[in-house]
Amino acid sequence: MNREEVQRFPPGFVWQHGVLMVAFTVLAVTGMPLKWGWWGVVRVLGGYEVVRWIHRVSGVVLIGLGVVHVGHAVWLQVKDGRRGGLWPTLRDVRDVVHDSRFLVGLEPRRARYPRYSYINKFDYWGAFWGVAIMAASGLVLWFPQTFSNLTIHVSHIAHSDEALLAVIAIFIWHLYHVHTLHGRPRLNRVWLTGRIPLDELRREHPEEHDELVRSGRIRDGKAP
Repeated sequence: MNREEVQRFPPGFVWQHGVLMVAFTVLAVTGMPLKWGWWGVVRVLGGYEVVRWIHRVSGVVLIGLGVVHVGHAVWLQVKDGRRGGLWPTLRDVRDVVHDSRFLVGLEPRRARYPRYSYINKFDYWGAFWGVAIMAASGLVLWFPQTFSNLTIHVSHIAHSDEALLAVIAIFIWHLYHVHTLHGRPRLNRVWLTGRIPLDELRREHPEEHDELVRSGRIRDGKAP
């Protein structure tokens, strides 16, 4: 069945997410065996030196992507004069409280989310600071001769523990919220196309839907 869709994310954000997904997956697949000493896995992947260099190259790609993303985001902020967006606000706190009350039966329905809900912001800023921590600590471990023993020790703990936290967050929190609808499995294609069906937009981001109607981008419940 054909479903009316609207562009939610521009192509630039779609390909950035794609690069992030691939780089993160490679980093996890190569990094976790090194962290836990899964030498059988390391041998299958080509040996210690090969795995270590794949990990490093993927890390450089991730750092480069972070620089590009920040530049792109700042450019959009200046160009369009956007306000709010993914910055945390008091509205997010109220929505968390509202949804908590909903989950225990004290509210009849979930909060009405704007373009970016607190769930989206948690994902975004978790990835943002995670990349920053992983990049800084990874560079220390790559060039240890430049730093003190204390810095190296702290960086090793930060790098490995942040990596484990990131893997858990992606495969539990992120995939749950993206590819299920309140617990019901679905294939959310917005990360592939940047487009979202109008019925899903109306249900998941009703305030964004209403704003598109007011602006004329959606007419009579259909994308023009």
